[in-house]
Amino acid sequence: MIFTAISYAAGWVGGFLGAAAGLSFSAAVTFGTYFGTVATAAIAIGISRALAPKINIPVSETQAVINQTDAPRRIYVGKNLTGGIRAFFHTKSGTLYQLVVIGHGRINSFAEFWVDGEPVTVSGGAVASTDKAGFMWVATRDGSGQGGNYPALSDAFPATWGANRRLQSQATFLVRMKAPAPEDFAKIFPKSYNTAVQWVIEGQRILDPRSNVSAYSDNAALVIAHYLTHADGYRLASVEVDWPSVEAMADVADMPIPQKAGGTAPNLRLWGYWTLDEGPVDVLDRMHASSGIRAYEAQDGKIGLIGGSFGTPATTLTAKDISSIVTKEAISEREGYNVLVPFFMSEAQKFTVTELEPWRDEDRLAEEGEVSAEYRMEMCPNQSQARRLAKKQIHDDNRAKVEIVTNLVGLKARYPRFAGQRHTILLDYRPEDGSGRQIVGEYEVLNHQFDPINLECRIELAKVDRASEAWDPEEEGELIVAPPTPELDGPPELDAVVTQRIINTTGTTAQAVIEVAAVPIPDRDDLELQAEYSMVSPEAGYWQRMVSSGMIATSPAISDRAIYAVRARWTGLFEGVDDWENLGSITIQVDATPPGQPSELIPSNGSGYVHLSWRNPAGAFASIRVYRNGANDFGTATMIGSTGGASGQISEYQDGAISPATTYYYWVVAANVSSVEGTPAGPASITTP
Repeated sequence: MIFTAISYAAGWVGGFLGAAAGLSFSAAVTFGTYFGTVATAAIAIGISRALAPKINIPVSETQAVINQTDAPRRIYVGKNLTGGIRAFFHTKSGTLYQLVVIGHGRINSFAEFWVDGEPVTVSGGAVASTDKAGFMWVATRDGSGQGGNYPALSDAFPATWGANRRLQSQATFLVRMKAPAPEDFAKIFPKSYNTAVQWVIEGQRILDPRSNVSAYSDNAALVIAHYLTHADGYRLASVEVDWPSVEAMADVADMPIPQKAGGTAPNLRLWGYWTLDEGPVDVLDRMHASSGIRAYEAQDGKIGLIGGSFGTPATTLTAKDISSIVTKEAISEREGYNVLVPFFMSEAQKFTVTELEPWRDEDRLAEEGEVSAEYRMEMCPNQSQARRLAKKQIHDDNRAKVEIVTNLVGLKARYPRFAGQRHTILLDYRPEDGSGRQIVGEYEVLNHQFDPINLECRIELAKVDRASEAWDPEEEGELIVAPPTPELDGPPELDAVVTQRIINTTGTTAQAVIEVAAVPIPDRDDLELQAEYSMVSPEAGYWQRMVSSGMIATSPAISDRAIYAVRARWTGLFEGVDDWENLGSITIQVDATPPGQPSELIPSNGSGYVHLSWRNPAGAFASIRVYRNGANDFGTATMIGSTGGASGQISEYQDGAISPATTYYYWVVAANVSSVEGTPAGPASITTP
């Protein structure tokens, strides 16, 4: 494969704590480093890490189609706008074939195709909207089998793309782009081969233990459990997972939350991806930042999920249980922040990470001046969710801390009382010596370590203020909405006239051209007329380009007496390509003026022929046509020949196709270059011997 392999990070702290807790080393490597043995949320993380979890591949890169020979494989969950890595990029017969690898493993669906940053309609594999219609086709493979088995690709490139190009278990899409006419290329594909192609996809199907059904879901708890058990994720066996805690957290994530815009949305969702070369710490860190849910070691040694709201206190610890206590006030200016700026993944803003209104600690601001931090929730797809999590975060990071050492009673504070809630205890510290130092209230357990040698517990606690969980939809702030769709500056209406124009005229020859003249549009100097013509018969449908110059388009010299269809359109500075407008047909006639009438028509018998002589008309003509009939009726006479001659001079003609003892009637008529005839001379009759 062209992709790099998965790698995991290890830490000696995790190994030590995991061994003490009875965890296997593979499980303890990450949970030890990141969570220790606590049943809670925020162990030993610095503020910068908590607020800005690192992402292996930036969102902007996953949304682009790039050339790269070596890249981490991606696994998508939830809804995403994706590009990918080009696995094939070649042209043939004016068509560009582009095969893009989206990610590793099966996805649920390809939901919407985007071209140059905008969704387009696809019907039967063909782009059916915008100016790309008729020039772009797309096909997909969902990663459930081979990702490279596209007949269109193997048919076009049988020598280079065969059965060995399988791309097994890779979700892919194939785009074919047909080059339009050269004059339209820059309009239809202004970015040429760099035209941006993307899909909005629904990521992997996820097991819901509540129903034991695998289906598409963006439920945050189920997404995290999916990662923990995925063969290309953390790789926990099912028996190593505390499924009741997963189910409880899934119920919390599904809770309907009223939205400022109206209606409700699920409480906690996750959209995004991980790559196969990311450390589990980094992946779980990003998922927690966007959902508030973490993995932890449950009482039976299994790995469960914890998060949501503050729960029912697990126990109460009093002064008689505590051998030492150290307090720390809320984070000061030197250590923390007083303004928190949330960011989330906004579908309305084309799946970009978008800034929201900040949360401000007005009391600290009055004393310290502004100290701000960013809270990047790049897997959070909902504004309400992002603002709620940020409200909790600024509370959590700026609260008083307590560290205590207890006897074995402290083991009661090791695990949360119920699943699906944050782990809290009650602290009732009232020293019997009457020192007056009292610490009473509800605290969240941040860290819990048990020393089996000295039989004591070291517990890190943080003050709980349940007001941080109160929520009003108005607290979402100014709603992030889709940017207004720009008014498309389409081509203006075309008003044009089709005429013929005579060129190269002589007495006996002339040529015509078709001319299309458009009515100018005020203040539109960018417009130029473009026109084409096609002979109606016998070459109907073969369109030929006319020479354009501003508001006029002219054809080359064309055939006299032929019928031509004509169409035209605008080119200029407007959106897309103008449609051709049918301007009707025109019959070409170079000269419509009939010549003069011949005179002095005289027939005479010869030896097996009739001899005719006449005087040509005085004006210009192209030819003299000779007609014959057996009756005195020019309307039914047949043209038997033609000849030239000089203006006003005598011309002659011999008719050798005669029968003896037969009476014939003759006429001669002058015709111009367009076969327009004048008045005939005749009839002159003669009877053959």
